[in-house]
Amino acid sequence: MYVTTVASAAYPIPVTPVRATGGVTSADYATRMAEFDRLSAAVNDTSGRTAEAQRVEAYQALQAMSARGDLAGIDPDRRKVLDRATYDSDIGRRAQDLGRDFVQAMNAARQAGGPGAALEAVAARFDDLSASDRDLLFRTTINVADRNGTKPYADPSAWRANMDAQARVVAFMKDAGVVGANGALDQKAAQARAAADPKFAAALRLSMRSDNNSPEWTQAVFQVFGRAAPQDEVRLSEAARAALDAMPAAPSTAAPAAAPYRQGSIASTTA
Repeated sequence: MYVTTVASAAYPIPVTPVRATGGVTSADYATRMAEFDRLSAAVNDTSGRTAEAQRVEAYQALQAMSARGDLAGIDPDRRKVLDRATYDSDIGRRAQDLGRDFVQAMNAARQAGGPGAALEAVAARFDDLSASDRDLLFRTTINVADRNGTKPYADPSAWRANMDAQARVVAFMKDAGVVGANGALDQKAAQARAAADPKFAAALRLSMRSDNNSPEWTQAVFQVFGRAAPQDEVRLSEAARAALDAMPAAPSTAAPAAAPYRQGSIASTTA
C-alpha cells in the first residue's frame, strides 16, 4: 500500500467532556478523580504559581486520562471543570486553535497536492511557530497518547525527522512514475520497476510498511536515501527581539592603526 497515512498521529484528540454515567462505581474511582482534580487545577491556574510547562503537561495528562477512559463516570461538577480546562483556559484555547489550524493546513494541502504536499505543509507550519507554540502543538495534538498510554514519538525532533522521511519516500515514488493522479500506487508498474532497481525495491518495501511513524522506519528510510545535514536555527521571543532592538549600537570594533614596525620589537623575528 502506498504511503498515504500523512501525519496520521497529527489529528487532534481534544480533552472531550465525559458525561456522568449514573450508578458507575469503581474501586479506583476516588484515585482517578483525585488525579483529575490535581491536573485540572494546574491547567486552570492563572495565578502564575504554576509554570506554563507544568500546565501544558497537566493538559496532556488530562488528554491521556480521557483516551484511557479514566474519566468515565465523572460527576457534573467535575465535568464543568473539565470543560473549563479544555475550552476556556488559555492553555486549552491555544491548544485547540493550534490543533485546528494544523489539521486544516494538512487537509487543505492534501486535497490540493496529495500526500507530499500535506507533509510539506505540516512541516512548514510547525517550523514557523514560536518555540512555545511548537511545544504545545506537539504535546497536545501531534504526540497524543493512545488508550495504552503510548505516545507516537519520543520528542519533537523525532516527529520532525519522521515527516522528512515520509516526504522522501512519497516524493521518490511519485518521481518514479508509479503513482497515479489519484495518489494510488500502480502495483504492476511498481513491481516491474522493483525487479530491475534495488533502491526502488527498498523504497517500495518501506512505503508498504504499516509502522511508518516508528523510529526504526525513519532510520531505515535515511539509510536508503541519506539525510540532509540539519541546519542550526536561533529563534528569539518577541520580548527578546524587542530588548535587542532597544539596545544601543555597539561601539566600533575596528582595529586601531598599527604602530610602525621597529626591528627588535616582540614581533620581530630578527630581534
